[in-house]
Amino acid sequence: MPYKLAPYHGDTLAVPQTVLAHLAQADGDTVRAALYILQTQNTDPRTIARALGLPSIEAARRALQYWAGAGLLESAGGKAPAGPAEDRPARIDLASLDDPYVAVLCEEAQTALGKALSRSELQRLVGLYLNEGWQPDVILLCCAECARQERRSVAAVSRALTRWREDGVETGEDAERYLRRVKQREDWCAEAAQVFGMDPGALTRWERGAIARWHEEWGVGREMIEEALLRAGSKNTVRYVDGILRSWRAQGITTVAAARGQGQLAGSNILATERPQSAPPAATARNDLFNRNWAAQFDEEE
Repeated sequence: MPYKLAPYHGDTLAVPQTVLAHLAQADGDTVRAALYILQTQNTDPRTIARALGLPSIEAARRALQYWAGAGLLESAGGKAPAGPAEDRPARIDLASLDDPYVAVLCEEAQTALGKALSRSELQRLVGLYLNEGWQPDVILLCCAECARQERRSVAAVSRALTRWREDGVETGEDAERYLRRVKQREDWCAEAAQVFGMDPGALTRWERGAIARWHEEWGVGREMIEEALLRAGSKNTVRYVDGILRSWRAQGITTVAAARGQGQLAGSNILATERPQSAPPAATARNDLFNRNWAAQFDEEE
C-alpha cells in the first residue's frame, strides 16, 4: 500500500544539506550519529556509542571524524576543516585540515606502502577519504593489499578501491570479507597451477576467473580437476579442462566416480553411456547358449 508523510506538529529537526549530500556515501551508523549530534549537540564518542548501540566507541569516533571531514563538525578550537565534498577543490590543502584522522591516514598509508609519499600523492590519498567517501580503515586495508602485490602507489590504491566498490565493498567488514575471498582464490589458483604443472604467475586473467568459477559456482575440487585433466590428454590447458568440467556440470556429474562411470570423451564433450551391468557368469553363459543366433554364427564362420 502507498504511504504518505504523517502530520507532525512542531516536532522537527533541521538537517543540514551536508548530511543529505552524504546519504549515499555514509553508512547507517554514520548517518545516525549525525542525526543524534544534531538533536543533542553531544559529540562525546562514548555517549554516542552507548545511545545508538554502536559496536564500539571507535565506531563513534570514526563517525565524528567523517563528519568533521565533511564539514558538519569543527574542532573544539573553532578551526573549520575543509568544506563539503561538492565545494571542495580538487587539490586539498593539507595544512588547512583539522581532521585528526587525516594525519593518521597519511602516516599509516606510508607505512603500509613502505615508502614516503609526495605531497600530491598525499592529497590524492586524502581525497579518497574526503571526496570519495572511503572510510580510512578501508583505505589502509587497500594500501596493505596493494603493497603485498608490489603495487606501491596511491594510483594503484585508487584503482583497486574502484574495483572494490564495483564488488560491493564499502565498509571495513566488507573489505575483510573481500580480501579473504581474494586469498582463497589465490590458493585455488596455486593448487590448480600445480596440477597443470605450470607457474601460478603464468595464469591469465581468464584462467584465474575460470578456476575461481570451478570452486565457487560449480563446487569442483582438486580431484575433479585432476580427472578432467586425465581426460584432456595432450590438450592439458585450463580452457580445455574448463570445457570438460562444463560438460560434466551440464550432465549433473559431480563426482569422480560418476565421471568415470559416465563414459569417455570425444573432443571437449562427454559421450553419455551407461555403466555396464555385470551379470553372474553362469547366468550369462546360459543366456548366451539359449539366445545366440547360431545360424548367423555359422554363416560368419563360413
